[in-house]
Amino acid sequence: MRNVRFIISWLVLALIGWLAYTLLRAFATIIRLDVPFFDWQWYVPVIALLIVVPICLTHRLLHRRSTSFNKRTLITFAMLFAWAIIGGNGFGQTIQLNPTQAVLIKISFWAFGDLSQMPKSVLKDIAVTNGDIYLDIGRGPYGQALAAAMRRLAGDGIEVYWMLEAANFLSTPVHREWITNAQQAAAMIKREGLTNVRGLIGDVEPPMSVPLDLVGIDQSRFDQAVSDLRKLIDDIHHGYPDLKIGVTAMWAHYVDVLDGDADLSIVMRSPMDPPGGWDFVNLMTYASFVPPDWRAYYVYLHEQAMAKLYPRDRVSHLIGLVGESMPGEALMGVDDLVRDARISYTLGVREIVVFQLNGALKVFGEDFVRRFVTAVNSPDAVINVPFSRPVSIVFYATALVDALLDVRGPRVWLWIAWIIASGVIARRWSRGDL
Repeated sequence: MRNVRFIISWLVLALIGWLAYTLLRAFATIIRLDVPFFDWQWYVPVIALLIVVPICLTHRLLHRRSTSFNKRTLITFAMLFAWAIIGGNGFGQTIQLNPTQAVLIKISFWAFGDLSQMPKSVLKDIAVTNGDIYLDIGRGPYGQALAAAMRRLAGDGIEVYWMLEAANFLSTPVHREWITNAQQAAAMIKREGLTNVRGLIGDVEPPMSVPLDLVGIDQSRFDQAVSDLRKLIDDIHHGYPDLKIGVTAMWAHYVDVLDGDADLSIVMRSPMDPPGGWDFVNLMTYASFVPPDWRAYYVYLHEQAMAKLYPRDRVSHLIGLVGESMPGEALMGVDDLVRDARISYTLGVREIVVFQLNGALKVFGEDFVRRFVTAVNSPDAVINVPFSRPVSIVFYATALVDALLDVRGPRVWLWIAWIIASGVIARRWSRGDL
């Protein structure tokens, strides 16, 4: 019986130790990312309850004692529960943002095709506001039609970033294809003298129809992809010094950098790393994927975090989706889009990129750019950002998953040490010495 108690005690302690590590590491991450106090304070009682209650219950059950607790313990638990319940709504906080304190934001647009059918008035509106176009140019080969289109845009004063495709995003299985496309595109830009093409951008996302790599069986190919991308960046910087190269990615890829590894990116088969040599990074801030009453705080929280992680001159935010998109993806109306953009504007974000221009013009008309830019940059009423606990939980959960994955990374020695230590503690615990 004593051996059974020992094994159960050891197992419980090992699991609780892992739980405590992940909960506290994720907690430290969100504090580091400037989550407001009224938000992160709620995790204090929640973490305490998740760690202490299982330990107390296991101790009582193993030693066949009454599961009732002494008065002091009950009072402590009651206070923690009360704190968790009362503080769950952030004490009803609403963040007020004042647009008059912000510098005008750069507003650019994602687009498709050669834009030969794009109304001249739209291009003029983009040029007047100093916006760029992020142009999806497909997977190549890139011919004279594309070069001619760039010259037309140069005549309208439009600078362009080429979004390069591969068969399955910029992911581990197809990274060589993306690199080849980048090399061909850069050579063409130099050969044709396309001075208004300012850079190249890749779409870093998990490949479709390929399972997540939960145990890291494909890590060697991931590491090779990262190495190849680092070499590409160096080659671009050396051979095409006026050309910038960057990526757009989801939030999980960016929070992944905080603990010094790339475990989330490995799981997603997305070689974001990030190598560190990217000239610019772009966060996919698609608030249309969350319920309407979450959206303002969702945008606020992620943009504040990116400002903490990267210098503002390197970061932009891809917002939308509007007009048309992939099947099943929720679209945004103009009012929601303006609200998200005005939050960005007030926070001092360098640039927002609206996804995407073609569909927005179809739905909202040819004057969409002019109306949208005017609405965003108008210094009028204060913007209220109501706190949303579900958004906070999603934000925390991303950091939590990253911490959970540390068990299979460079910190595996920490888990080995804890398993040994928890065995020693469990031996004394099972004997009743603790």
